[in-house]
Amino acid sequence: MNAYQFFGIPLDNIRAAEAHQATACLKPRNVRVPTRSDVATMSPLQLRDVLHDWMDDSAIEIIPSRMQMIEVLGVLCSRPDFGDLQEVAQMCTNYVLSNRRSTLHFI
Repeated sequence: MNAYQFFGIPLDNIRAAEAHQATACLKPRNVRVPTRSDVATMSPLQLRDVLHDWMDDSAIEIIPSRMQMIEVLGVLCSRPDFGDLQEVAQMCTNYVLSNRRSTLHFI
């Protein structure tokens, strides 16, 4: 796979995050970057959790930018079940607009 599949996150950054976490003493951080295929095919609940972890709890090497979240939204919008993904889309939109944490609150 290449960086395009990971929304532009360089593979070296992903490897660095994994290596850093393997030796970190602090709270473990997310080191998983979803692929375009993940975003296009995961169930709404799985996708919500994966994207939430990427936006809110990632190692610094892989924290997504606004532009990367806009790309995620583009993939989401192309899904036939987009109507079922409104919570996920709103979470991504909140991230883009605030460039902060996704502000997802689990009910």
